[in-house]
Amino acid sequence: MRTIHAASVLVFAASASAATFKVVAPGASDSVQVSVNGEKVDLHADDPQVPYYTGQASCSGTCKYKYIVDGNEENFDRTLEAETTQNDIFQRQVTYATSLPDLPRPVADTPEWTRGGKKGAIWDDHYIPSIFINGDPNDMETIVKKLTKEKKKKKANKKFPVTFTIIGPNEVQTFKDCQFGLHGGGKKHNDAKQSWEWSLPEGQFLDHRNWFKLRHMEEDPTQMREKLYADVLDAMGAPGNRANMVRLFINGQGFGTFNMLDDVIHYSYIRAVFYNGQPPLKMGPLYDGSSGADYQYLPEDESHMYSWQPADGSPEGPEAVQELAKAFKDVDVKDDAQIDEFSKKFDITSFLKFMVVEYLTGDWDGYWMQQTNDATYRDPTEDNKWYYLGQDYDATFGVNLAEPEGHDFVNISYKEFPKRYPNAVMINRLLENDHIRERFETYLKDTVTMLFNKNTLGRRIHAYHEFISHDLRWDRSIKQQSSGNLFGWTYEQTSENLYHSVNAPNPDSTGGGADWGLLEWIEARSEAVAKEFNLEFLSAEEALSRSLAPANNNNAATTPQTQDPQQNGDNNEQSNDTGSSLAGDAESAEKDSLKLHPDSSSGAAPAAAIQQPLTMALSTMACVMVATMVGYPF
Repeated sequence: MRTIHAASVLVFAASASAATFKVVAPGASDSVQVSVNGEKVDLHADDPQVPYYTGQASCSGTCKYKYIVDGNEENFDRTLEAETTQNDIFQRQVTYATSLPDLPRPVADTPEWTRGGKKGAIWDDHYIPSIFINGDPNDMETIVKKLTKEKKKKKANKKFPVTFTIIGPNEVQTFKDCQFGLHGGGKKHNDAKQSWEWSLPEGQFLDHRNWFKLRHMEEDPTQMREKLYADVLDAMGAPGNRANMVRLFINGQGFGTFNMLDDVIHYSYIRAVFYNGQPPLKMGPLYDGSSGADYQYLPEDESHMYSWQPADGSPEGPEAVQELAKAFKDVDVKDDAQIDEFSKKFDITSFLKFMVVEYLTGDWDGYWMQQTNDATYRDPTEDNKWYYLGQDYDATFGVNLAEPEGHDFVNISYKEFPKRYPNAVMINRLLENDHIRERFETYLKDTVTMLFNKNTLGRRIHAYHEFISHDLRWDRSIKQQSSGNLFGWTYEQTSENLYHSVNAPNPDSTGGGADWGLLEWIEARSEAVAKEFNLEFLSAEEALSRSLAPANNNNAATTPQTQDPQQNGDNNEQSNDTGSSLAGDAESAEKDSLKLHPDSSSGAAPAAAIQQPLTMALSTMACVMVATMVGYPF
């Protein structure tokens, strides 16, 4: 690998005034070119199944450029002030959004969850990654058009071998021999726009993960709620799943925009979020909470404990959760000493954060209101401490909310929840302790004052919606090929549902209760809490100034350079990690690649990785220095 990088350096040194251009151009059938200052240069794809085109063209200083695909030229100019573009997308004016506001961290005592390390580039939401799944045409036809009609879940969720490629802001990664198929196949009311999942081959990892899920987001016209929920959890320092919007292509055909995320009931998530890719030799038991997963101890009802289903590979059965439930039942929650002792067995801090977000978002299909869609994990590296884990955040921010108060439900105080939802014993009983209740209210009030309001979260939503609107327009133009429920949301409704309710255009659709606008819900809920506790919202700027570490600054993805403010939006911002230091550049590039596959040294076959040439991260002077060192004959 090091030799390949050195060769790339030599090629670039011989053409110091050239710049590298990279573009994702789905559907290209004849030619892909870049026009640089009016001069056209052909670009080429190394993999015929992945429409990722690269090439070099003369560019000294600042260049104006645009792409041409099959003779169709972009109608806007892009600006390049570096030696390489990022991975542009044909006809998308903004490649990398630099204007997305950071979110403050409102929880002062434990502001960040740091055990998972920094976000990898695949989670960098300043960019919309493209995912290409390529498999046998007959297999893909079976998944898309036949298994979506299958009612037997085992058959519906059959997996097929594929090659998986993901294109991020600066890199391309390809994995062969993955297993791909439907997520949640065989359900009665699945949507025509299906959800998907895939796993990587044994021993191979991407950002410390080997299992990924794509959620269709079809019940949410804005396609923002589930990711926004994950963003809020991250800002609060809770161990929530990562999430990012992506574009999916199967055998070259576009299937639309999806929310790529961890699934907390897989050890892939535990490995990444709890251990940053360095798990113990034996991980603890992990459970998927279905209806009734409430932490109650009911020994007279033996079936009750099976609401906690052991995840694949979990070393223990649901009896382990029963032991936790019994320990909690025996706690005198009014006694601070007993609560302190129980906190060694169960992480109360992160649990309170999850409950604050459930309450604020009206998460009616979660733990507090329904005792479902949760998970729990026992960590052997923390003396077997248990963690609550939330999952499935689609029924939030007013979507499909069917409480008897209707719109007035948004004004219900959290203090009413224990008597309304008595089976949520973990949160209800903990709140009976004065100090726990005080801490919960502190988290709640600080979150509303700093984050969960129209000033801060509203600003983020507006900016992100503007950034993804190009992709939402593309998504709404796609006719789904699978059978299932079809809401028929329009592109216009992706914006309208920010502010008010919208109705599904298809009268035969099931569900899709977008009775609240996303911003409408946030404003109403935050104002209700502010009224209850006599709060005033901070401005977004003041909230960030009070936050020690803005929530979106923990990306491992490269940070773009400053660009000409006159260029199109935030387009083509470049990496600032251009190697001004020569020592170790080639080794560093190799190590960065191996970080994605840390187990490859154990004998497992490494994933096929299409790495960007090292020259894309080196200055021209550094290239010449490397060439001289290796004896290149100028």
